[in-house]
Amino acid sequence: MAFYHTLNIQIRLLSPFVKFHRCFSRKSSFQEHEICIKTCGNLYRKWRDEKKFRNLPSEDLNFKITYIDNGNSALNTISAPVIVAIHGAPGSYRDFIALSSYFEQKARVIVPTFPDFSVYKPGIFRFSDEEKAQLTKDFLAAISVSQVDALIIHSSGIYPGLHLCLDNNLVKSLIMLNPGTYSYDMKSIKNIKFLRRLVAACEIPILMKTLEYLGPILLKLGKVPVRTDNFLDPLLSATTMVHSNIPEAKAKFLHLSQKNFPMLYAFSKDDKLIGSKCCYELAHLLGVSNAEIYAYDENGIMINEGKNSSVLKVMSFEKGSHYVFWKHSDIIHEAIENFLRRNMIIV
Repeated sequence: MAFYHTLNIQIRLLSPFVKFHRCFSRKSSFQEHEICIKTCGNLYRKWRDEKKFRNLPSEDLNFKITYIDNGNSALNTISAPVIVAIHGAPGSYRDFIALSSYFEQKARVIVPTFPDFSVYKPGIFRFSDEEKAQLTKDFLAAISVSQVDALIIHSSGIYPGLHLCLDNNLVKSLIMLNPGTYSYDMKSIKNIKFLRRLVAACEIPILMKTLEYLGPILLKLGKVPVRTDNFLDPLLSATTMVHSNIPEAKAKFLHLSQKNFPMLYAFSKDDKLIGSKCCYELAHLLGVSNAEIYAYDENGIMINEGKNSSVLKVMSFEKGSHYVFWKHSDIIHEAIENFLRRNMIIV
C-alpha cells in the first residue's frame, strides 16, 4: 500500500542537517530523506464493515514521511543488520539521534518521523496502534525493507510495535525504552474517561477551535502530567493513547514472552508518564522477578545484577525520566549492543 516517490530531496547530506542535529558529525553517513506513501485504505474498509467509527476515510491516506537512514553509506547494507526505531507521540527521529550515531557503523539504522495534526485534522487519522503499524509496514515496503532485525520503541511506540512483532516474522527482536504498558493505571492516562471525551470533542471542528484555548486549562484540571504550552502536542498524545487499544497489549506481551521472543526492557522508576507500579507489573508479566532486574541508582551505578538470559533482559533506573536513553545513554547503548550480539544480530 505504498508508492515509490522517493523524494531524495538531494538528500541534504548534513549541511542544513548539522545545524539542528549536532550529535551527528559532518562525516556522518546519515541522510535525511522523504518518501510519499499511501496507507490504511484496507484497514478503513475493514473498520467500516465493523462499524468501528462513525466517520472514516473512504480510501488510502497520503503521507510524506521524513526519515533518517544510513543505508546509502559505505556500510554494506546487504549484510548489515537493520535497526528501526519508533518514537512516541509527540516525537520525531530526533529523539534517536544519539542512539543512531552509536550504531552508525554497526547496522543500518532507519528512523521515521510519524505524522502529526499538521497533515490531517483530528478525526481522520486517529494515530491508533493499527494505523501506525500499517503506516510503518507500508513505509518499510516503500524503502524495500522486508525484515527488521531489531525494533526499538519508545513510549506509545510500543503499541504499533507489538503489532509489527507479531506480524509474519517481520521483526526479530524488540527493544523497549520507557514503553507504555497494558494498564490504564499509567499516570498519563489515569483519567482515561476524561481523555476520551476530550479527543471526541476535538473531532468536531467548532469544539476544536474552542478547545485550543480551553484545552490547556482542562488538561491541568484533569491532572494530566504533560506540557500544555502547545495544545496540539498533548492532544496528539491523548489521541494516540485513547485509540491504542491498551488493554489488548497484555495478551501481545504474553504471546511474545511465551514464544521466547528476544526482548530488552528498560524503564525508569521516576517516569512521570508511566509510573513505577505499571513498569514493574510489565516486568513481572514478562516473567522477571524484582531480584532478576538489573537495577541502577540515580548516578547510573549498578546496584543489583539481575538475570541476563539470551532472550530477555530488564533494566530499571532510579532516575531516568521518560527518556532513559537520553539520561543514561552510555549504559543503554552498550546494553542494546550486547543484547544484539547475544542474539547474533550484530557480530
